[in-house]
This record gives sequence, C-alpha cells and structure tokens, in this order.
Amino acid sequence: MTSSFQSAKRKGMRTFITATAILMLLQTAVAPLSGVAAAASSSTDTKVTTASSTTIYKTFQSMLYKKNGLPAADTYLESHIKKVTKHHATLMVLQLENARLKALSAMTDRLLVPNVQDKMIKAYKLNDSFTKLMSRTNDNSLRALLQQARDSGYRLVMLEGSLYPIMNYMAFQKYISYVKPDIKQYINIMAVETSNLAADDGALVIGYQEILNRGLNQERFLNEYPKSNRLQQVKNLMNNYTLYTFYGLNNTPLFDYETNRMTANAQKGYKAVLQRNTSEDSAFLTKLEKFMDIVTEAKFEKTTAVEKWLEQNVPVSDYANY
Repeated sequence: MTSSFQSAKRKGMRTFITATAILMLLQTAVAPLSGVAAAASSSTDTKVTTASSTTIYKTFQSMLYKKNGLPAADTYLESHIKKVTKHHATLMVLQLENARLKALSAMTDRLLVPNVQDKMIKAYKLNDSFTKLMSRTNDNSLRALLQQARDSGYRLVMLEGSLYPIMNYMAFQKYISYVKPDIKQYINIMAVETSNLAADDGALVIGYQEILNRGLNQERFLNEYPKSNRLQQVKNLMNNYTLYTFYGLNNTPLFDYETNRMTANAQKGYKAVLQRNTSEDSAFLTKLEKFMDIVTEAKFEKTTAVEKWLEQNVPVSDYANY
C-alpha cells in the first residue's frame, strides 16, 4: 500500500471522526446547557454553600479554557466535585465533555502525523491503551504525547489500519454520583458506545441482540428525559441504531447481497429480544415486531413487500444524521 494512499485513507477517517465530534459539539451549542440551567434554583444541596460552589465553578472554568488545560481541569474537578452543588457539578461535567470534543480534532491531527503514527504502530499490540503503548516506547516526546491524549480524556482505537484517539466516556464514570439523573444515564450510554464500538470499516462488530439492547436503552432515555440537554445526542445515536437494526451496514447488510435472505443471526437475535421484552411501551420494539411479521411471511427474503414496508416505516432519510 502506498504512503499516499495511506495518507488519503487517514485523512478520510480523520474527517469522519472530526465531523462526528463537531456535530455533537454543535448540538450542545444550540442550547448551551439550558436543560441543567433551568434547574439551578431548585437545588436541594445542603452540605455546600452556593458561594463556595460558585467559587469552585469559576476556578474550574478558568483552568478548562487554558491551552492544554484539560488534564489539570479534570484533576481539579475530581478533587472538588464533592464540594459543589449538583447543579454546578452537572454544568462542569458537561463543559468538560464539550471541551474534550472540541479538542479532539487537534489531538487526532497530532497523532496522525506520519512519523508519529509509524512509531505508534510499530510499538502497538492488539487492544493496547495509551498507557500500555506508553510503556512500549523509549521515545520521550511520543510518550509525552500519548500521556497528554490519555489525560485529556481520550482512548486509543485501531480503525482501518491507523491509530486514533476517541472520546473515553468511562473517564466520566467517576462523576456520575454527583450529576443530575439524565446526565448520569447519558454518560452510561456513551460509555458503552466508546468502550465497545458498534461498527468498524463499514461493518457491525457487535451482536444483533446487543444492537437492540442499546437501542432500547437509548429509547428509554428519550422517553424519561425529553428535556435533557443531551437529548439530541441520544436521538442521533438511536437513529444510527435504528438503521443498524433494519438495514445493517454496507459490509454487514441485514439481507445478504447474493441470496437476498435475512441474516440468520439477526433472525435469532431479534426473536430472542422480542420474546424477552414486551413491545407495549416501546415504539422501537413495536416497529421491530411488525417488521418480523412481514419478513416471516416473506420467508425471510427481501421481497418487494418487505422493501415497501421499510420505505414506508423506516425511510433512511428520516434516520440519517447528515
């Protein structure tokens, strides 16, 4: 493979990851933390004073927006979050997420520099974290860069032959006891996503039951927290999972390209989830149940009737996050 091809490939993947991060950031910026701000006056925290909480909040902000300030701001937040109101704790955690998303593009560019990438790949072993990769290099400048990426809230993944930083939502888990319920659930949802990616190289890499279980958790969030500041992010995520469920991906289509038959594992997985769960309170499962009736009648082939049902009930344009 030529270096120019590798460069183009890396550039394309960087664009994809960066676009995703920016999209999430813009969605947050549309209504900047309005969902949590509205609840400020109803705080029932009694162990901290509003004045002391505000002081910590302002100090955190001054640290967060300094150049390369993410690690220090995170350390400060971890040591002071017990001393602030739930309102301020939620604001700070969301602001930390925003800042990490915003800085992800620059960190990605730094790691994709050919010389840096070559050194990383030479030392890399399957499923390495930034910490493990740091232990395998004697290059001090590379080790410092990897440490900064880790401490800035990112995790390392191999995608299509190159190493990338992505958001590490497990790093937010230490804060979930201090934030509002919707943000706690949001962090849990995103931690699952970034700990075990659903797709790679145009193919699904998790099982069909897992796809449905994640979709159900996302639907539950949308139903329980319709005014959450992170509503749009979870909506977009569920749009993805709806498409995974009813169409698959290019390299793992729900219906085989050659036989036009529904994947056997999907048949088994969907039936198992429908048997374990009631569709009464789930529009997602209700739609899946109707779909399974249609494909069962078609003997699991993608007939004209099945295609028409999909076009009418799950049009791709309604769920694509352009």
